[in-house]
Amino acid sequence: AEFIPLSEDVLRNCLGGSGLGVHLLTLEGSATADPFLPAAAIAFVFSPLVGSPLTTSAKFAVVSKSPLTNRINDSLASSHFAIAGKACGCDAIVLVGQATAPTILVIDDGHVCLEDAGSIWGMEIPPAETELHQRFDDNFRWAVIGPAGERLVRYATISHDRRHAGRGGSGAILGSKNVKAIGVRGGHTTTWANPQALIRLSKELSRKSFGPATAKYRELGTASNLLTFNRFHALPTRNFQQGSFTGAAALSPEQLGTIYSKTQATCACCTIGCEHIYGLKSPDAPASDPSVNVRLEYENLFALGPMCGIDDPAAVLSASQRCDALGLDTISTGGTIAFAMECVERGLLAEPWLQFGDGDALNQAIELISTREGIGNQLAQGSRRLAHDIGNNAIDFAPQVKGLELPGYEPRALQTMALGFAVGTRGA
Repeated sequence: AEFIPLSEDVLRNCLGGSGLGVHLLTLEGSATADPFLPAAAIAFVFSPLVGSPLTTSAKFAVVSKSPLTNRINDSLASSHFAIAGKACGCDAIVLVGQATAPTILVIDDGHVCLEDAGSIWGMEIPPAETELHQRFDDNFRWAVIGPAGERLVRYATISHDRRHAGRGGSGAILGSKNVKAIGVRGGHTTTWANPQALIRLSKELSRKSFGPATAKYRELGTASNLLTFNRFHALPTRNFQQGSFTGAAALSPEQLGTIYSKTQATCACCTIGCEHIYGLKSPDAPASDPSVNVRLEYENLFALGPMCGIDDPAAVLSASQRCDALGLDTISTGGTIAFAMECVERGLLAEPWLQFGDGDALNQAIELISTREGIGNQLAQGSRRLAHDIGNNAIDFAPQVKGLELPGYEPRALQTMALGFAVGTRGA
C-alpha cells in the first residue's frame, strides 16, 4: 500500500467524487485499459463534504473503466462506508493489481492488510456481511460483492450498508481483482474553515428537508413516482414498446403498503427518510432477516415490473431482493431480460419460457445470470452484446446508450431526458 498526497490545486479543480476519480484513473494510466486486466484501477472517491453535519453528505463515487460500456464509469452511492473511509485519512482509495486468491482488503485507520476471504467467497451479500461482522470489529464498514461480481457479470454491483454502487459493473472489477470485500474504519476527523457557519447551514438544510417538497418520499419512498410517470405515458413498459402499464396500480407503493409489512429508514447523514423496506412473507424467518426484506426503489420497481410486463408484486419484490443479494444492478438486469423477452416474442431467441408478464421466468433468468448458466451467460453480457450476438438487427430495439441500459424514464415523452441520455459520458 502506498499513500500518495494530492496537491491543493488537484483537490480544488477536481472536487471529489467523479471528477477526482477520473483524474486518479488517468494518473494510473487506467483510463484506456481493459477493465478486467490487473493494471486497471478502480477508485472509491469521497465527497469533500463527507464527515460534515450537512444532510445527504455521505456520498462517494466508484470510478473505473466499465466492463459493460468500455467507457469511464462513475457509480454514485451514499452510506456509512463513505464516512468510515474518509476517517481513514483518505480522500480516495484506489485499487490496482490483482490478488492471487480471493481476498478481503482491510484498511484500519490507515494501516492496510490483506486477509484470506475463505468461505466468504461464493456467499451472497447478506450472509457475507454477517460473516464479516463476526470476523472483524463492528466498527468496520464494508463494501462487498456478491456471486455476480465474482463471476464477472458486466453489471454487477458493490453493496455497502445494503445500498449499492450499481451502474456500470464496478462489482465485476472487484471480482476480477479477487477482492470480495473492503473494510474501512478510522479515527481521523475533517476540519472545516468556518465550522459555525457550517453548523448554521446544516440546521437550515435539515429544516428544509422536512418540508412539503420531500413529503412524498417520506410517505411512499422513491417509488411514489410510478403512477405519476404512468399517467404521463413516461413509464417504460415491455422493453419500451409502450409508455404506460395497465398493471401499474398493483405495483404502486400505495397498494404494496396494504399487502406487505413496511418499515422506514434513513441513509447515513440524511434527514429525508425515503428508504422503504418491505417484508417478504416468510413465517419461519425473523423480521430482521435481510433475506426476507427488500428495500424498494423506483428503479427496481420499473425495471423488474412494467419493463418486463409483470404486475405481480410478489414476483417483483422477490426479483428485487435476489438482485440485491446476488449483487446485480436492477436497471441493467431488468433491461437486459426485457430485451431478451422481446427477442423471444419476435422469434429471434429460442428460449420460449422467457415471456413478458411471467414473474417466474424473470426470477429464473436472474438466477441464471448470477451463475452464468445457459442463456444466463449471454444475459450477463448486457443488452448491447446480447443484441450483437443475436444479430438480425436486434440492436435496433435494444434500449441502451453507449452500452448502458436506460433507467426508468421514457425518453420519447421526456425529451430533455432524451438529450441527457444521448450526451451522458457514461451512457444512459
